[in-house]
Formats: sequence, C-alpha cells, structure tokens
Amino acid sequence: MIKVSINNKAETFEKSLTISQALIKLGYKSDGMLGVAVNQVFVSRDHWEETLLNDLDKVDILNPVSGG
Repeated sequence: MIKVSINNKAETFEKSLTISQALIKLGYKSDGMLGVAVNQVFVSRDHWEETLLNDLDKVDILNPVSGG
C-alpha cells in the first residue's frame, strides 16, 4: 500500500499508480482541463501515463478558473 497526499487529503492505494490511473480512481476526467504537480514539480499531460506515484508523494490537482 502507498499513501499519497492529494490536494492536502490523505489517499491510500493498494499499489503505485500512474497519474492517469489515480485521476480515474479519484473520479477526475482525464480529458478534462487539469494541471498536475507531484512534489511541487509540474507534470505535463504527455507524461501522466508513465509517471508513477510513490509512497508519501504530494500531488496537487488544479482546475483552471475562468473569469476576468
């Protein structure tokens, strides 16, 4: 099991997941407009399928906000 902080909320997964797999498990649409940072480093969408989350990683999922 791994423990990951996602938007400051503790989440536990049975095994390491890619960012894409974690987003799906958490109910996010992978085709949606999202930004993801792991341990304060931005991860481009091109790398979500290959970037594994590890125990104690800190993940920030950002939704863009429109407005003026």
